[in-house]
Amino acid sequence: MKISVIGVGQCGCNIADEFWDINSYSKSFFGRGIEIIVDAFAVNTDETDLAGIKHIPRDKSHRIVVGASRTYGHGVGKINREGARIMKEAQQVIADAVLSSRKFHESDATLVIASGAGGTGSGGIGWVIQGLKERIEKPVYAIIVLPFAYEEKGESSYAVTNTAACLKTVNQYADAVFLLDNERFAKSDVGISANLRMINTQMVKNFYDLFCAGEEKKNKYVGSKVIDAGDIRESLENLCVIGQGEVPLSTFYGIRKGDYKEAAKESIGAVGALGLALNNLSLKVNVEDAGKILVVISGPRDVSTLSVIGELSNSMQERAPKSIIRIGDYPRRSKEISVTVVLSKLTRVPKVEDLFQRAEVLFKKREELEKEVDAKVNKIYQASQNIPGLDF
Repeated sequence: MKISVIGVGQCGCNIADEFWDINSYSKSFFGRGIEIIVDAFAVNTDETDLAGIKHIPRDKSHRIVVGASRTYGHGVGKINREGARIMKEAQQVIADAVLSSRKFHESDATLVIASGAGGTGSGGIGWVIQGLKERIEKPVYAIIVLPFAYEEKGESSYAVTNTAACLKTVNQYADAVFLLDNERFAKSDVGISANLRMINTQMVKNFYDLFCAGEEKKNKYVGSKVIDAGDIRESLENLCVIGQGEVPLSTFYGIRKGDYKEAAKESIGAVGALGLALNNLSLKVNVEDAGKILVVISGPRDVSTLSVIGELSNSMQERAPKSIIRIGDYPRRSKEISVTVVLSKLTRVPKVEDLFQRAEVLFKKREELEKEVDAKVNKIYQASQNIPGLDF
């Protein structure tokens, strides 16, 4: 599957930058000689944030500064309504840049990425998606990054209210929304900058085999049950999560692969990789709450046997007996078994439900706090009513 990628706001731009980087690797001699990202764009109200990304082309058609007359290139300070207002005005400019891309006609879908907690990305991603949906017939997907736990604390947390408003808006327009919980991959003993890079890299890595499988050109790497763009489109709907797990093959696999013990290890390894993928989901959910499930197994061709795929299918059917399940193979890897899982059309997402409930309470509290603060400020100035001013 080939996609166009758009990052909105600092977080979204950084993840879009990682997609462009992994595409460069995928196309290279050391990668797979496959292009999966036809173009990438970074959209922000903050010029400094745009300067911080490394891989997306530096020209004004790919790094797009919006709302400069309002923000002077310094962001919106987590005020999502301001981000939404700016992006509404700029949505046609952004859509023009994407549609003018030299290879846009090759893309199967567009992926728009933002943090739910910020201002520019949270407020603007909905308008970007709406502008694209009005002008193209291809699917438009979203990745929404959920806030860290520390960002959600406080009686006036913008992280909670911004994320709730963002999810409600984006879900109206996007064909599917991937959720990424920052807490899933964060490490407490690692600096915030390194943490964010690891989280972004892991999220992008989850899509690598999934996007490459249907674009493979070398016959020896084409799967017997290929997962292509059509399968992905049919599998993605509403709220989604994605995960990937790897289990290394034994050092002497190439020599002993005909041995019956190695065959047993293959099945165990594939099921183990599936378990890791489910443990590494971008947001913790219950498998049985997925209406649709997509599974891709990647390893040596000898590993992706009918019995192994059957094991994976049986395992998923036991976990989610009511789900529509698609399973495909991609015989690309040589030293490990990798399994990618997408759970789609989720009927329950506890984290999102909790965010909505808390946001409703916080919106009411914020109004009360603002009135209380205004009253206290007015009281200060009332004490000065008998002091002569310097007005003439």
